[in-house]
Amino acid sequence: MRDLLRIFRVLLTRKLAARAVELVRESGGTRSQDMILYVLARELVELGPDLAPLLLRELVMGSARCEKGFPEYVRHLCHIRVLASHTGNDFMSEVLLRCRRRQMDEVVELLTDVPAQRRIYHTEEKESRTPAQDYLPLGVRKSLARKPHPSTLETLLHEQDPSVIRNLLGNPRTVEEMVVKMASLRPTSAEALEEIAVHPRWQAMYKVRKALVSNPYTPPRTVHAILPTLLLPDLIDATMSPVLHPNVRAAAKRFIIHRVALMDQAEREQFNRRYAAILKRIFLETG
Repeated sequence: MRDLLRIFRVLLTRKLAARAVELVRESGGTRSQDMILYVLARELVELGPDLAPLLLRELVMGSARCEKGFPEYVRHLCHIRVLASHTGNDFMSEVLLRCRRRQMDEVVELLTDVPAQRRIYHTEEKESRTPAQDYLPLGVRKSLARKPHPSTLETLLHEQDPSVIRNLLGNPRTVEEMVVKMASLRPTSAEALEEIAVHPRWQAMYKVRKALVSNPYTPPRTVHAILPTLLLPDLIDATMSPVLHPNVRAAAKRFIIHRVALMDQAEREQFNRRYAAILKRIFLETG
């Protein structure tokens, strides 16, 4: 009986892995983030709360293995609230419950709203970031964010209101360097960083994603959707950063293990020669 259950589990896992590949392939020609999340939500509902966690885990681990198309797909999970709006909050709560029972940490962290390591608590702290703009009405700042003048856009990089940031990110004159500055800003609000993380154009930029992961003000749930897409050296940096959330550092360690496990003998030896001392510090001294 145990052998039959084991065989059934293996076959089921393979089928879900194949379905994950199909979803990623189907999304290749789709530019609409909302459409991708809608199709994923429909798939999760069809599978039900018992099998949906397995599909989500296959997507995350495919990204961790750097399989073609998976990192780009998993980045869309930054917009987890949109996914929940399609499936229903009750359904996602059931999925989260089953993930916790099965100890699927990679999926639990995506679905759990954990406070950022550092947060802005008071309105005064937000205003102190943009003293020159505190006297400008919100409507004026939103209008300025649409202007084509780079000098005007530069003055808005410390903006905290999500609606202004949305206009700024959508401005054709906004360049990657500006968005990296916004993603690196400290202190800043979680809402500001989430706007950057879910933007279809800027979430595809590696430097922007790296800046979001390195910022202790970024909500961990947002970071966990980006973390599998980082390169191995940047994952190592994340594990060693004392300012990041403990959950983020622990997740980075898991992804390092997955990446190393996929290396051939020559790659692993080269990796060990280069990072042996750092790995010892990460896994032996910090646990």
